[in-house]
Amino acid sequence: MKRKVLAAILLSATTPLAAAPFAMVTELKGDARSLDGTKLALLSYIEKPTQIQVDPAGKVVVTYFANGVQYSFAGPSKASLEVPNPKVIQGAQPEARKITPDKAIGGGGLSPDQWRRLQQATMVMRSVRPGFSVIGPDKTIVLEAEPEFEWTSVPHAKGYRLVVYADNAVIYEARTEGNSLRPGAALKLQPGRRYRWKVDAIGVQKPVSTSGAFTVAEAPVRKDMLGLKASMGSDAAARAFYATALEAQGHTYDARAEWKALARDYPEEAEYSARTR
Repeated sequence: MKRKVLAAILLSATTPLAAAPFAMVTELKGDARSLDGTKLALLSYIEKPTQIQVDPAGKVVVTYFANGVQYSFAGPSKASLEVPNPKVIQGAQPEARKITPDKAIGGGGLSPDQWRRLQQATMVMRSVRPGFSVIGPDKTIVLEAEPEFEWTSVPHAKGYRLVVYADNAVIYEARTEGNSLRPGAALKLQPGRRYRWKVDAIGVQKPVSTSGAFTVAEAPVRKDMLGLKASMGSDAAARAFYATALEAQGHTYDARAEWKALARDYPEEAEYSARTR
């Protein structure tokens, strides 16, 4: 049933009626709402022209996908979020800052494929992982040179055995008592190559295992994305936009790492923690 629901959502994104969003709320302080009364939410998407109202002492930061410009609205103010840029209805002009060096996601806004990836990332965030399963890296293109392998726990397991394969050859094997392991320099990964990995639960009555697969990003892709990260700096809104860019480009493992870092730095923001699940 879950697969059918996910398939229906992803299919709807390809229809003309399901336009991709043009902007995202990347920071939210205090109260802000659309003029129809709907409250804005952190990390929510702006899919159509929307008029917003920011209460006194409030702040809303909206980042546009096409150009990577971050608009900061301080309350009290009213504005119309529309393409190609927002318009002020009442109050001060927003502070505008371009947070990408050349282009934003895709260079011209979200493509249908990128929007599907973001929808899928949201579905994964909201779903409950079944039994023993991998968390990551799985079904992703990894930028990190020394990724951490992570999986869910098995009740009463005394440990886990991690095996990594290149083609059909075992290139790494280790045991751990925890549900994650970072091989570090002991595991040599090659750019552009696909890898499989599996985990066996040790010490349980019924043997169980789970598996995943990932591809290591080519060197130019890794250079471009890490360069984009460097341009973002330490600003929370910019970091949230970068994590979203990673999801849109298919780098879900690295995106989750960024969300985890944001959740550590801003524990009061539940939306960041939700993205790490």
